[in-house]
This record gives sequence, C-alpha cells and structure tokens, in this order.
Amino acid sequence: MPMADAVTTPTTTPHQTHGEPIVEARGIGKSFGELEVLSDIDFRLEPSEVVCVIGPSGSGKSTLLRCLAFLEPYDHGSVYIDGQLLGYEERGGMRVRARESRVDAVRAPVGMVFQHFHLWPHRTALENVTEALRLVNGLSRRDAEAEGMAMLERVGLAERAGHFPESLSGGQKQRVAIARALAMQPRVMFFDEPTSALDPELVGEVLDVMKQLAHDGMTMAIVTHEMGFAAKVADRVVFMDQGRIIESGPPETLFRTPRSERLQQFLNTWRERHID
Repeated sequence: MPMADAVTTPTTTPHQTHGEPIVEARGIGKSFGELEVLSDIDFRLEPSEVVCVIGPSGSGKSTLLRCLAFLEPYDHGSVYIDGQLLGYEERGGMRVRARESRVDAVRAPVGMVFQHFHLWPHRTALENVTEALRLVNGLSRRDAEAEGMAMLERVGLAERAGHFPESLSGGQKQRVAIARALAMQPRVMFFDEPTSALDPELVGEVLDVMKQLAHDGMTMAIVTHEMGFAAKVADRVVFMDQGRIIESGPPETLFRTPRSERLQQFLNTWRERHID
C-alpha cells in the first residue's frame, strides 16, 4: 500500500555508493537473558551511503546500532569496521573478547550521536567539543579550539561557543553533540534517534544539519522515527521488527510498494497518526 503524500520520495537516491563497506555485520545476534533482541542480522554500510533504520519501538533498532559500535557486545556473528573484526580477537583458534584498547582502535572511524546529549554541564559548548581533541588526539588548546570552532560553525552554533548547556535549547545541545562527534573526523556517523528527546519545534534544526552532512557525502546509519526525513535523505531504508530485518531497499520502493504485510501495517499506523 503506498505511503501518504506527507512522505515524498525522490525518483533517484541522492548518493552513489561503491567499494568495500565501511561497516559490515554478518549474522549478529544479541540476547538479554532469555530475551532475543537481535536475530541473525546482516548489515552493510558503504562509503557515502546513508541508511535509515526504521521500525516499531522495541524492534531492536537501537540495539543494532550499539552492537555495530560495540557499545553492546554482540553474542554471535561478526562486525567489521574497515575490514577489521570489532570486539573480538582470534587467539589459539578461539574467539575471545578483545582488549579495550583494540576495540577503541577498530571503532575509531565511528562517531556516534545518541538520543540524549551527554554534554558536560560545567563546560561551554566549545569546551564540550574540544575536550576529546585535547585528551584523545593530543591537540594543543589553540589547535583544538580552532577545530572546535570550525565544527560549531558547521552546525550553525559558532555564536554559542561560550555558552553553557543550561542556556542552550535541546536542539542546540544536540547540534553541539554532533559537532563534538564530527571534530574527531569520523569516516562514519551513527545516529540513535537523535530527535526523539526534542520538542517538535526543535526537530527541524537537527535534521537540517544531518541533511547537510548527507549532502556533503558523510557515511551515516540513522535510527529514526522521522519517516519524511528518511524518505528524502536515505539511499536505503531498513525496516526492523522483533529483532529481524524484514525489508531493505531504496525509500521510493520501501515506502510506496512495501512487500511485507508487517511493513504495510507499520506505515498505515504511521499515516493514521500523522495525517488528518
């Protein structure tokens, strides 16, 4: 069943992808106790590709993203970043948990933005962006501040550099979090429902920054409930339900001619909630 007109889809996807994937998951699974939250997931993210992951609450979307960054250890299968196994090592013919230094080294190309901003309340916007540049990358204060200001300007917040988080709106805080991630020069960005904690009036300013990143060729995996955004920006949309990938394809196909009854139900429910 076609999507409603409120979600328009492009006639062509905005980017061309090619080459080896930056991120690849092969048959990953994850359980919390007896609850299986991910089941045999295969996932690829190629250079300059934008993939939006959609689905009902509790379908495993955020857990997938966290496993791809090894913020949650996956129980079986494999995740590779630039061809390197993430989270585990082969020792004596057995797979064992990798040292944290090895995990950090493999996932270094990944930047991540969460639902909540996790800004230090006692540091200014600029200091929030520059802290990791100084402590992790070893930049001088001068060089870190120059890079931090460039990132704040990129997200439209240069004039707020000296402000503390308590004086920033939710949308501004999230844009500082994006600037902080971008400052580490990641090759790929993961966004875990970055607008879900925002007031509706502030959602657009964050989505606009993400649209610009997509236009600039940033590789991104985005867990989102913003169907219109996914339709306009994604090269590929992945629909999850009950810990499995049900459908995957370009937005113009997935939203207009869904193959599975479950996706049709999901889109119909979304339409009923958002269309008068």
